[in-house]
Amino acid sequence: MNPDIVTFGRGGWRRDGEPWQPERPFYAVLGDPIAHSLSPLMQNAALDDRELPHEYVALQVAGEHLAALKRACRDGLLAGFNVTAPHKEAVAALCDRRTVQAGELGAVNTVKVQDGAWIGHNTDSGGVLTVLSQVWAGATLPVRGVVLGAGGSGRAALDALLRWGVPDLELRNRSAAGRERIEAWLARRGLADRVRVLPLEAHREPPPTIPAVWICCLAGGVPCAPYLPVAAGPDPAVLLDLRYGDQRPPQAPPLGFKIEDGLSVLMMQGGLSFGWWFGPPIPWTAMRDALT
Repeated sequence: MNPDIVTFGRGGWRRDGEPWQPERPFYAVLGDPIAHSLSPLMQNAALDDRELPHEYVALQVAGEHLAALKRACRDGLLAGFNVTAPHKEAVAALCDRRTVQAGELGAVNTVKVQDGAWIGHNTDSGGVLTVLSQVWAGATLPVRGVVLGAGGSGRAALDALLRWGVPDLELRNRSAAGRERIEAWLARRGLADRVRVLPLEAHREPPPTIPAVWICCLAGGVPCAPYLPVAAGPDPAVLLDLRYGDQRPPQAPPLGFKIEDGLSVLMMQGGLSFGWWFGPPIPWTAMRDALT
């Protein structure tokens, strides 16, 4: 989706495979891989709408080069960036300061660079919570919430459900190491008794008998259907899949579920990031039009 990729590594900055020297401060979305991201489309539309003299690029950086990227920020050219998989926790550890939200999550999806220092923030939880409250059709809150995946997005999804007040929560993750990190994070926040942390195993549950929401935070291309109920029950059931485009594998959703993909969350968290960088107004209409 983004043929114009900027990379950073041992050879410094490269754009379209050629050496590149930025001429003015720019913004980026940082990940590995990153070609699937629609953030440049959305954020450049927002910059144009506000008539700001920057561009926003897709920036591919391997984890082993993140520390070198931070050193390169001393020149002031990379003014800020969003962070996507798999770097949210690693970038959080590299930040010089973190907002309360980012500190609580231990994951960063938005960075402001000031005099070479990285200031980390997280808008994922707010984006997820806003979208969930908009798509939920029930007269009361869901009783049950299930998060699939324990990375930075999984933490944000779980945080959103906790803030929303969903009483019965569980998180499922394939690796024991990921489950242990989530358990340690919950313990640090005094929330160990609020969330069940379980292995992620293929098991088609019967239809739920209570209002429930599932949030898929699995890696791109990994089907979530094997971990969902066979169908919805008589009460509202929502699946929010945080992936979009080619990252979402073709799969038949459970009958009766309301399905929402990650584009709405992308726009919401992206708008909150834009506002944190530049202040109001956030050009929501321009961002939405760029994505649709």
